Amino acid sequence: MLKSIKRYTTGALSAALLLGSSLAALAADTVSIRLDWAYGSEHAPIFLAIKKGFFADEGIEVKLMPGEGSSVTAKLVGNRDADFGYATADQILIAAQRGLPLLTTAVILQQNATALIFPKDKPIKDLKKDLAGKTVGVQLKSTTKLQWDKVKGDQKLDATTFKEVPADLAIVPLLSAGRIDAGIGYFFNDGLKARAAGMDVDWILFEDLGVKIYSTALFTNSEFAQKNPDLVRRFTRAFVKGWIYAKAHEPEALAAFIEANPETDKVYAKMKLPEVLRLTESEDVSKTTMGHSTPEGWNSLQETLLQMGVLPQKIDVGTIYTNDYLK
Repeated sequence: MLKSIKRYTTGALSAALLLGSSLAALAADTVSIRLDWAYGSEHAPIFLAIKKGFFADEGIEVKLMPGEGSSVTAKLVGNRDADFGYATADQILIAAQRGLPLLTTAVILQQNATALIFPKDKPIKDLKKDLAGKTVGVQLKSTTKLQWDKVKGDQKLDATTFKEVPADLAIVPLLSAGRIDAGIGYFFNDGLKARAAGMDVDWILFEDLGVKIYSTALFTNSEFAQKNPDLVRRFTRAFVKGWIYAKAHEPEALAAFIEANPETDKVYAKMKLPEVLRLTESEDVSKTTMGHSTPEGWNSLQETLLQMGVLPQKIDVGTIYTNDYLK
């Protein structure tokens, strides 16, 4: 009888251990995500979500990778070299129009961050009047240049009255050296970086000049989503939860980022995070949830890209985004 009990107990224990191992194996979904650029505090909510265990709670282990630009990230996800991407919506739309199977599951930054940045002691208020005789730094390898071309057209600026020079990744040093009077870039990158370096700068947001477009979004390969709908739902849920939590616990989000990136410029990181978190807000989001997007918003982005000449023709925007994973 004792032998029978012992055999039963041993068998039950083995079965329990086997079940536990199986559950652990099932929970260990390793997922890769490629960011838009090198790690910055604009990614702090993602680092926070990892540290807080939001992904682990969903049974996901995250492989987080820095990026080399949104266009590169879109290609990598489209070619299945990364499961998810975090990049600008315009590059997602451009890549999808070129045939890459992409699906946006959450538009995190709802507002356009591109701006005309300039020293406060050389203010620019009236574009036609105040740009005359000035030198403007333009990042030729960035879609901010295309947005600037649209602004020039919309505002009917005479480009012969000012000078444009290449300034890729060099807006701040060129402003600091006085080699340009203004530069085109993201205000939370070049603008705040200049302020962190001690420069007194200001900017005019392109959002306020009529270039209202979605900014950075979470997306995946649409074929991957079709095969792994539950995994995509769990990943999106944890990702968005990180941003929601970060908005309510900004110092904790900043601390999580600095802990993971101790060599970062802490002054600049602290200045940037609250500005980035504000870009998650929109009238639509206030009525729905973080990351929500609309057909009107996507069509507006597409129309802007068509006007800028980077899209040869329209596509059905309903094929490249969904709010289903936010439910």
